[in-house]
Amino acid sequence: MKIPYFCVNTFCKASFSGNPAGVCLLEEWLSTDELQKIASQLNQPETTFVIPLANGKWSIRWFSPLVEIDLCGHGTMGAAHVLYQEGLVKKGSTLFFASSVGELVVNTGQNKLIDLDMPTISSRKSSITPLLVEGLGAYPDEVYLGKDCMCVFSEEETVEELKPDFRLLSGIQNCRGIIVTALTSRPEFHFVSRFFAPAIGIEEDQVTGSTHCMMAPYWAKKIGKTRLNGWQASARGGEVKCRLKGDRVELSGICETFLKGKISI
Repeated sequence: MKIPYFCVNTFCKASFSGNPAGVCLLEEWLSTDELQKIASQLNQPETTFVIPLANGKWSIRWFSPLVEIDLCGHGTMGAAHVLYQEGLVKKGSTLFFASSVGELVVNTGQNKLIDLDMPTISSRKSSITPLLVEGLGAYPDEVYLGKDCMCVFSEEETVEELKPDFRLLSGIQNCRGIIVTALTSRPEFHFVSRFFAPAIGIEEDQVTGSTHCMMAPYWAKKIGKTRLNGWQASARGGEVKCRLKGDRVELSGICETFLKGKISI
C-alpha cells in the first residue's frame, strides 16, 4: 500500500521555523496499531491521518510517536494546508474535520494564513508542587490545571531560559504536558510560551496550537484584549495569532510544505 505523505511546517515565520507535522492521506482507516506504528517510524511531533467522508467532511486523527492525541492544533493546520494545496478542498471554501472532540472548522485567511476554529480549554487554579518546581528548575507565580498544566511566570526571560529535567516532568501524570508562559515586551506579540510533554514522547514541542486554547482565554482576561499574538519560544520558534469568540478561539498561522512523497506499508 502506498500512502501519500507530507511534512508541513506549521505556524512558521520563515523557512525551518514552526512545528513540523506529518500528514498522511488515507482512503480508509487502518487499525490503531498500524497508525501508531506509522507515526512512531515517521517520528514527527505529531502525525495526522485524514480520510474523506461521504458528506464532504474529513475525518481526522493525530498520533505522537508514543500515543494517540485527542486534539492537535498544528496537526490540523498541517492537514488543512495539504488538502487546500493539493486541490482536494477548494481554496477559499470552509473545511470541516470530524474528530473525537467534535467538529473542527478551518478557513483560508488573508496573507497566506489558515484560520482554525477550536474550543477554548477551561482550567482551574492549582497548587505548586515540589515535583513541578524541581522539574522546571524555577518557581512559577501561578499554576492552572486543565488538559495541560499551565505555569505563569512574571518574567519572559525565565520562560526562555528554562532548562527542564524531562525525566522529572514525565512523572507528572494528571495532565498531558507543561505549559510555561509570560507576558512579553516584544512589540509584535502579547505573550510567550514553551511546552514540554515528555510523558507522550515530546520533550519540547516547537509550536503547539492546542495550548493556545488554554492560554488565550487566560491572557485575554488579564490584558483585556480578544485578539492576541503568541510567540512560542522554542528552538525553531513559531507565531500563533489568537482571536477569542465566546467559548471558541480562532488560531491563525502560516504553513509551508517541506517534503512530499509516499510511504509504503
